[in-house]
Amino acid sequence: MADTGIDFQKALNPQQYEVVVNGQGPCLVLAGAGSGKTRVLVYRLAYLLSLGVKQQNIMLVTFTNKAAREMITRSEVLLRQDLKKLWAGTFHHIGNIILRRQAKLLGYSADFSIIDRQDSQELVADCIEELGFHKSGKLFPKKDMIVNIYSLAVNSLQGIEDIIGRFYPHIQEYALEVKKIIGRFKKKKKESNVMDFTDLLYLWNKVLDLDFVRSKYAGIFENILVDEYQDTNRLQFEILKKLASRHKNILAVGDDAQSIYSFRAADINNILDFPSVFENTKIFKLETNYRSTPRILNLANEIIKHNKAQFPKELSAVNKDGPLPVLVKVDDVYKQAEFVAKEIANFNFEGVNLADIAILFRSRFQALEMEVELIKRNIPYIIRGGVRFFEQAHIKDVLSFLKILVNPSDEISFKRALCLYEAIGRKSAYKIWVKLVKEKKSSESILASLGQKQKAGFKKFSALFFRIKKESLPCEIINIICNSYRDYCHVSFDNPEDRLSDLEELAKMARKYNSIKGFLEDISSYEEFKGESLAAGSGGSREVLTLSTIHQAKGLEWTVVFLIGFREYDFPHPKSLKDDRSLEEERRLFYVAVTRTRKFLYITHPLKKYSYREGMVITRPSMFIRQISPDKYKEMDFTRQNAYYSGGGDDDFYI
Repeated sequence: MADTGIDFQKALNPQQYEVVVNGQGPCLVLAGAGSGKTRVLVYRLAYLLSLGVKQQNIMLVTFTNKAAREMITRSEVLLRQDLKKLWAGTFHHIGNIILRRQAKLLGYSADFSIIDRQDSQELVADCIEELGFHKSGKLFPKKDMIVNIYSLAVNSLQGIEDIIGRFYPHIQEYALEVKKIIGRFKKKKKESNVMDFTDLLYLWNKVLDLDFVRSKYAGIFENILVDEYQDTNRLQFEILKKLASRHKNILAVGDDAQSIYSFRAADINNILDFPSVFENTKIFKLETNYRSTPRILNLANEIIKHNKAQFPKELSAVNKDGPLPVLVKVDDVYKQAEFVAKEIANFNFEGVNLADIAILFRSRFQALEMEVELIKRNIPYIIRGGVRFFEQAHIKDVLSFLKILVNPSDEISFKRALCLYEAIGRKSAYKIWVKLVKEKKSSESILASLGQKQKAGFKKFSALFFRIKKESLPCEIINIICNSYRDYCHVSFDNPEDRLSDLEELAKMARKYNSIKGFLEDISSYEEFKGESLAAGSGGSREVLTLSTIHQAKGLEWTVVFLIGFREYDFPHPKSLKDDRSLEEERRLFYVAVTRTRKFLYITHPLKKYSYREGMVITRPSMFIRQISPDKYKEMDFTRQNAYYSGGGDDDFYI
């Protein structure tokens, strides 16, 4: 063994040390939340090099280039040497390197171009036009949706029809056309000598089907280290199996309890099936948590034990104990926002930086009232991995109709609204606006100047405006628009039901207003605040709070976490109630949310929920909290004037 000067046993806890020194052969490392998985990978890499394994015979595969750079940097500091010969990076990065060398075997030249997602979408748009599907006069699935379907099918090793049936049942009638478009899309890419990111994996796997290529690279990679293994898809799993087929030294680090990305084709069975696929697998467990307090982990352990498809683990804390997690009962989403904002202000006053506080939620629509409350109180925040509520495309689409009612000369809103209708593009929308607003032409004369398919779209547009002009209440107008918008939403977005939930939340917010003008003025004031808080989050000196979906929060941590909207039919997602696998993933999502916090956790449950169809309904807390022993959390009642904690203990206090 080469003398690296590293005392591995002193640097690692016993569980970590066992992985680092005994990680030969097929190894599955079940790394619980906050258990130091990156440290294990860095030290395992250092240990291999200390044994004399050459850099060029090691592959370290991660899910982000940032993670790869961090591990390499830490390893270089640890070893005091550069690691330029190491095969390290994302699956796509390593696949790109190998495909450059083997491209001719697949009918490509080595100088192929890599196109990004936007380029792929434009190429699909060309295919739609070439096949004539844009001339149908009907609403047709959007280019980005078709690219997503292709990517999901390839990464999950499923057929196009299977993906549409599972994830896009609302466009089932277009399945044949979508399949033809994807066939043309693949052909055009090859003719142009270009690959997209999906192809980098698909074609890498395909070239490994050639015996001599597989033998070559399986020989090169004596040791394979895989980070975030629970997030791999079936295609990546096949690639890893082929690369590990000779030396069989594959060390996969992941946590089945944090597998939450099935909608991106991640497959929990990759981790569950690992011991049966790779013979003589060693299973290691990292259960020492360096992030959270014992009481947080007690709740997390209790949550996940209800899942059947898992490798059981029991996280234990290094940190000293802290307060119990708190289940907070509030009247409605407005009181929820008030409670959370007040608590954030209190924590900040007591010295907790806003950057150490996060508000997490299951679905995007749950954050609307929270955003409004933060803006009113001038608390700066950022939305992680997304745009603010009023910046979203579907929100702007619906609001464009209201803006035209108040200001008929609004060209931008007019064109946005009109382009939602079949066969009407921006050029034709502008011509219609000029005739209707500038030249004061009648709808009848405009119809006479349009083509047959454009006429149908303009008639629908006019009929909707005729109807909403009769209404005065913004909430009623929004609901009418949403009913008309529903079909467009289903063929335009991957998550139409979530977006329609956003719009229902917008309508609920509008119930407080008697005029469209007042409603739009308030929204404009929210937009005015936007620039200040975003600037603060993007390099300004001010600290900012984080708002995030749980999916976007994975891998992060805060001192204080508020999990909002924790009630039935919001969490777990209603669609998951029909399928045990989906329900277990929702429970894993809850587990991920809880394990993001270091010390303080508040879970809020609004009692009342307003639905346009059902009116006001009373809701219960999520089924997940009802499965947990009451001694794992405290209850707080914020529905009374003097809110208080129930139960006793040294950490009681009044709000």
